[in-house]
Amino acid sequence: MERYKLQREASGSWTYPQPDDGERQRIDYLVSEVLETMDLSAVPEWSREKIGAETAFMIREILRLSKIEPNTPLRQIGNDLWVIPGTYIQIGKISSGMRTGDITFTADTVANVPAMYRKIIPKKPRSEFDTYKFYTESPGGIIPPAWTGFVYALPSFWLNSFGTNTVWQWTLFAISLLALAFLPFSLRRIFPEGEVRMLGVAILTMIIAKISNYIVIDVGSLTAQGALVASIIFSIAFYVSLSLSAFMLSEIVARNYSRLNQLNPKNIDSSVFRLLCRVVGVMAALGIAGYGLSAAGFPVMGIVAGLGVGGLAFALAAKPTLENLLAGVVIYLDKSVHVGDHIESKDIEGVVEEIGMRSTRLRARDGTLISITNSELSDKIIRNKTRAITPASNEPDGAEMDSTP
Repeated sequence: MERYKLQREASGSWTYPQPDDGERQRIDYLVSEVLETMDLSAVPEWSREKIGAETAFMIREILRLSKIEPNTPLRQIGNDLWVIPGTYIQIGKISSGMRTGDITFTADTVANVPAMYRKIIPKKPRSEFDTYKFYTESPGGIIPPAWTGFVYALPSFWLNSFGTNTVWQWTLFAISLLALAFLPFSLRRIFPEGEVRMLGVAILTMIIAKISNYIVIDVGSLTAQGALVASIIFSIAFYVSLSLSAFMLSEIVARNYSRLNQLNPKNIDSSVFRLLCRVVGVMAALGIAGYGLSAAGFPVMGIVAGLGVGGLAFALAAKPTLENLLAGVVIYLDKSVHVGDHIESKDIEGVVEEIGMRSTRLRARDGTLISITNSELSDKIIRNKTRAITPASNEPDGAEMDSTP
């Protein structure tokens, strides 16, 4: 890293020197070897490579400034746990998971290294090359891309550091946030209000979140806490939009099913299909949201366990509604009643106008509207007059009518 930096400064070129394929493969191999020396199990999976590289550079600077040599003996502080003298850097054996038995820098060390680095870095001479500082303030990865020379040609204000990143990196992050916040709403003038507009907004938000994450983290090389915050924001925006897209798509399918199949939108067939679409949409949205939270490092299992108790209480409170819902499904499967049928029971009579998920509506002879819950309707003995069969049509051919009173 230092050699390529000095080479660009000596040449004064506007482009950054690049390694050949062989050297790039060697760099990639060394990076993978370094990442294997750390327990990154507590780091979100999507940021392990980035956090691992930053942690490695900080550990390197701490060990150099603490005058630690390769043959410095470790001090054992527990079973399969050691500490490097003069530092708080711990090395231990992984006791569970796929890497059981590997000896690495511990997960606690990975979490605490930034604080150790900030404490020891003031002792570093300004003229000495700092791999971590160079890595965090340069675009791209270990070796910056060729266009990095244009970044170094910017006025000095843009190269000033705030935290572990420069002004131009924070500015790039701010522009991405503004694009994520305002660009999706430009679709308001393109699509009419409704599910289609919401679907369009969700899809555009997904695209902007993905592109912004690539530009800010991978290209702009935002690092440390800035990278963590940016990754969480873009990840949440992406998965929330993906969840919303799944739900809105189910709503669009449910809404257009009756029209495409020329069904009465008030019929139970349409109602059940709409319900199934919405259930599938909600389940898909919840699954995507759960995966997104898990990928971002949130304790999804703990949240689910907490929701389980609340879900039980909700189910008990919603028992009558669920009974009517299931009764509506039974009416649909039984196909004993359809919209337009004239039905009669002991205490009700009328023409069926609508069969919903909770109740069925009848229009009585006097014009009044009768509403009866599906669970109550399914328990009654119903006479469907619309489907009545005349006595003549029910007799076999050649049979004579019995005239006996």
